[in-house]
Amino acid sequence: VTTEVDLALKNEILNHISLNNEAHFKNQQLGDPDLTKEEKWEIAETLLNKSLSLFLAKFGQYLLEQHFVFFSNSDDYDVNFYVAELKQKFRKPISQSQIRNRRLEALRRLVEEGDYFSDFEMKRRNPLMYEELVGQYLTDEERIQQECNNCGDRKTFAGFFFDLVERNLADTKLKSEIEKESSGLKEAGSDDSLSSQGSRTFQWGEGISQNTKRQRVLKNSRPEEVSANEKLMLLNEFRSQVFSNFLVGKDAEFDYSTVDNNADYDDLTMIESDQQDKYFDSESPKTLSQDSDSND
Repeated sequence: VTTEVDLALKNEILNHISLNNEAHFKNQQLGDPDLTKEEKWEIAETLLNKSLSLFLAKFGQYLLEQHFVFFSNSDDYDVNFYVAELKQKFRKPISQSQIRNRRLEALRRLVEEGDYFSDFEMKRRNPLMYEELVGQYLTDEERIQQECNNCGDRKTFAGFFFDLVERNLADTKLKSEIEKESSGLKEAGSDDSLSSQGSRTFQWGEGISQNTKRQRVLKNSRPEEVSANEKLMLLNEFRSQVFSNFLVGKDAEFDYSTVDNNADYDDLTMIESDQQDKYFDSESPKTLSQDSDSND
C-alpha cells in the first residue's frame, strides 16, 4: 500500500531526477529539442513504476542518500544490491577540499542566478557589517537614492507596504546587533580606546581598523567624508567579506547541508585539478630522488 509519505518521497525523487542535466533519458537525434522537465519526469516515472531495479541501474547514481528510503522495503535482490552499492559513496567522509569546492560552486550559481547575493539581500542579512563598511559613509541623499533603487518596480500599495516591512525588519536586526556589540565592548573595557582616537582627516590607505569603524557605528557618529572611488572600494570590501563568510560557513540563513552533502555541486574541472595537484605532490619526492640518484 502506497502511503502519503511514500508518494511524497516518490515525487521528490522524480523531481530531483527530472532537474538533473547529466542523466540520460532517451536517445535523441542531432538537432532534436532538449527534453522538458515534464518529459523527463514522465520517462523516469514510467521506468520507476515498471521496475525499481532498472530505475536504480539507470538513475541511481544521481539520487541523494535520503531517497534510498523509498526502496528500503523491497524484497528484490537486485534492488537491495543496487541500494547497497549506491550507498557506498555516501559513507565516504567528505573532505574539506570537497566541501570548499561545492561551496564555491554554490556561490557561483547563487551569484549568477537569483538575488541571494544582491547588494540588498547581503545588506539585509548583514546590517551591522554593511553599516561599518558602507552605510556610515553614505550621505543622506545617497541613502534615499538607495532606498528608491531597492523599491524597484513595486508601484502598488502592497509593494510599498512590503518594502516598509523589510526596512523595519532590517532596522530591528541592525539595532539588535548594535546592542549586542555595545554590551560586548563595555564588558571588554574597550570604550577607553575611543577617547584616544582624536579627530583627524581620513585618507584612504591609512588603514583605519575594523574596531574604529565599529566604534563609529555604535556611537552613531558621522565619519569624515570619503570619495566616490573609496565608497566603491568599501562596497567591494563588503561584498568580498560576505562571500568569504559564506564559504567558511558563517551565513546563518543558509542551509549548508543542501550543498556540503550534495554531489550535484561537484565541479568536475576543479576535481580534476585537485587530483592532478595530489598526483604531482606525490610524484615530486620520487622525481627528486631519482634525479639525485642519477647525479650520483
